[in-house]
Amino acid sequence: MKLCALPVIALLAALQAHAGGVTWEKSFEEAKVKAGLEGRLMYLDFFTDW
Repeated sequence: MKLCALPVIALLAALQAHAGGVTWEKSFEEAKVKAGLEGRLMYLDFFTDW
């Protein structure tokens, strides 16, 4: 059951991010400075295809 809930939660999170006008930064350093200035948390999304 938990395994089935994971894609649903990911989809809901993605929809919420899209609806909220989230802008994704491509530079870690710029994002870190911006988050610090605005007092926000950072979400890191990375992957590999080893």
